[in-house]
Amino acid sequence: MPVSVSELRTELTTDPTGLGYAAQIAVGNDAQLAEMVNQVRTTITVFRNDVQSWELLASTVKADWDALAAGDKDLYQALIAAGRLDATRLSLRNLITALFPAGSTTRTNLQAIAQRTGSRAEQLWGAAVSVGQVSAALRGG
Repeated sequence: MPVSVSELRTELTTDPTGLGYAAQIAVGNDAQLAEMVNQVRTTITVFRNDVQSWELLASTVKADWDALAAGDKDLYQALIAAGRLDATRLSLRNLITALFPAGSTTRTNLQAIAQRTGSRAEQLWGAAVSVGQVSAALRGG
């Protein structure tokens, strides 16, 4: 989703996750603010848009595969044949996780590879913010 100037303004001025924006706002350091919002943090996970088919295969446990119904095996093979999957799409994540039962090793593995560490900007808008966007959010310019 595109970065909303009003949402970015709210993020920066209220600092809901305590990243420490206030000092940089006070001195007008928009470049540092953009860097802070874009910094990848171990406390933030986001869904990947580039899960490769080999990762799906590597995450699949044979016993879980063997337990799939024939139709589910066909669907999983079709997903693997796509080459790359966009895990940012909730419908796709739901489809894949529905194939394997909760608690199965394959389901746990697939949920893990669908995510990576990310930034606050990615968490909120799916993309980095620019210095210009920070300036527009804080000063309308």
